[in-house]
Amino acid sequence: MQKLNEMDLTRIALAKIAQTNAARSDIATLGATMVKDLTGNQDKLAKLVSAHAITLAPKPSAANQKIIDRMQHLHGASFDRAYIRYLWRDDARMKPILESGIAGSKNADLTKLATDTQTLLAAYEAQLK
Repeated sequence: MQKLNEMDLTRIALAKIAQTNAARSDIATLGATMVKDLTGNQDKLAKLVSAHAITLAPKPSAANQKIIDRMQHLHGASFDRAYIRYLWRDDARMKPILESGIAGSKNADLTKLATDTQTLLAAYEAQLK
């Protein structure tokens, strides 16, 4: 849950930047979609953890904040390249985490959230090809 929260927080911040800094209109549009989708994900995750007295981080980790800060200073094609590269690497990192969560969770709501997140990530990846 913590890693999903971290992914959502970081991607929401980067997607907001994409809306203004991207050269490609498809990336800017995807940014708007990701903000909406992943904010919904965050709401669902917050409801899930509230029942278990788990506290989620309210902001991205220091390492991810550095990435966000660096990306804020990129514009146009250089932003697009860095953003796509980040998303591909993050997808590769998150896929096994989500698969493990789906396979090992006894919580049906958490399994559904992880499955829905996998679907979102696959849709985002397909839009960037």
